[in-house]
Amino acid sequence: MSFFGRRTTYVQKRRARRRVLNCLMTTKRRDEVEFIWRFARAYGDMSELSTNIQEKKHFANIGKTLAEKAVTRAPMNGHCHLWYAVLCGYVSEFEGLQNKVNYGHRFKEHLDKAIQLLPEEPFLYYLNGRYCYAISKLSWIEKKMAATLFGKIPSSTVQEALQNFLKVEDLHPRFSKSNYMYLAKCYIDLKQTKEAMKFCNLAEQLPCVTKEDKMAHEDMKKMCTAFKG
Repeated sequence: MSFFGRRTTYVQKRRARRRVLNCLMTTKRRDEVEFIWRFARAYGDMSELSTNIQEKKHFANIGKTLAEKAVTRAPMNGHCHLWYAVLCGYVSEFEGLQNKVNYGHRFKEHLDKAIQLLPEEPFLYYLNGRYCYAISKLSWIEKKMAATLFGKIPSSTVQEALQNFLKVEDLHPRFSKSNYMYLAKCYIDLKQTKEAMKFCNLAEQLPCVTKEDKMAHEDMKKMCTAFKG
């Protein structure tokens, strides 16, 4: 796709998300919980689409505040916990190490609650896999910081991450290019090259739908090149 084509697609997506956000803001039911968490999700989408750092941060913070309100209003609604976790993740990208750890703790707490309430939602296991994989790669100083703040060192393994990504595939085959990319990464870490190649090949068959998918596509190309080399 040409630069012009990519730019046009990006603008169309952003305008579509903006229209959704505007519709949510003008609905008479905007104070209902089912609409509040959708507001939060829409602001998260806008943050993800924006290329301006300050704008991304602005949208993420508004979304987090709305998601927190939704959780307070409906503590047994899994979608509220899901989007509060996601927005905490977005906000953490603009914070220093201490706040990143703090938001990471909140992310995991609400993600676990969402999984309890929505046990068949594949996106939750994808997020949990991402969390487990990231924790398995933490440096000693990052683990020490977490222990100082919360009294224990966060622990997870590549094997735990793998089980979550496999759960995604079980619940929703061909869920996303990103899920296949992480499956390949896990198998590479576990020295299971044949399985890693299988998921690299499967990933190549899926389209790039999100910005995350595009990043995954670039990572997959590098991995495939390394295998073939």
